[in-house]
Amino acid sequence: MADDPQVPESDVLLGLNRLAITARLMSGLIHEINNSLQVISGTLELLEQKPDMPAFAGPALERLRNQSVRASAVITDMRLFTRAPVSEISSVNLRDVADHCVNLRAFAVRRAGLTIRIDAAPGDYHVMGNRGQLEQVALNLIVNAEEALAGTSGSIVIQLEAADAAVVLRVSDNGPGLTLRPPDRAFGVFTSTRPAWEGAGLGLWAGRQIASEHGGTLTYEEQPRGACFVLRLPRGKR
Repeated sequence: MADDPQVPESDVLLGLNRLAITARLMSGLIHEINNSLQVISGTLELLEQKPDMPAFAGPALERLRNQSVRASAVITDMRLFTRAPVSEISSVNLRDVADHCVNLRAFAVRRAGLTIRIDAAPGDYHVMGNRGQLEQVALNLIVNAEEALAGTSGSIVIQLEAADAAVVLRVSDNGPGLTLRPPDRAFGVFTSTRPAWEGAGLGLWAGRQIASEHGGTLTYEEQPRGACFVLRLPRGKR
């Protein structure tokens, strides 16, 4: 991150407006793509049932079906996130949250030439909270790591730990690390190294707010290389 990452407020407001318009357009786009995938799946099913279908067509139809199912799963994951209520409190498994967020970013991570993995021993990772908000925190941390690794072949690791009183989720990368000193400056409002139309510099600030509302913390943890952000939440019941 740059030493002076404060984004002018006017640029932030314009960027937020652009992001809001983009979100509205994406909502309609997701709906249309989902409808198209249903037509494709129905057509494939009809073709597979034809008795005179050439033998060579079978593998090709299977590949098309697999890709259609894969695309449909991505759309489903996206809709689950965008439609998640932001006020409902329930038992949330942070392992499920991590899995869902990795699935949402898997294509972007691969396209950027990066790798991402979850490191979690068997255990109980349940907390009490709002799943949509907790996914928002995890996604922000993953996207920040992606941006820090841009142009490299780096890796992102999501670690989960279950202690007696808390569940901990760490998102770390092996990029250039955090240059801001003290590191808490990174959690300031409108703090970003990206253009305002790509992000308003609210990710870490929002993550810390959400963590606090859940009775937990979001902090930066020093490591020999790269950056590591730690979400710590009180343990909840299943």
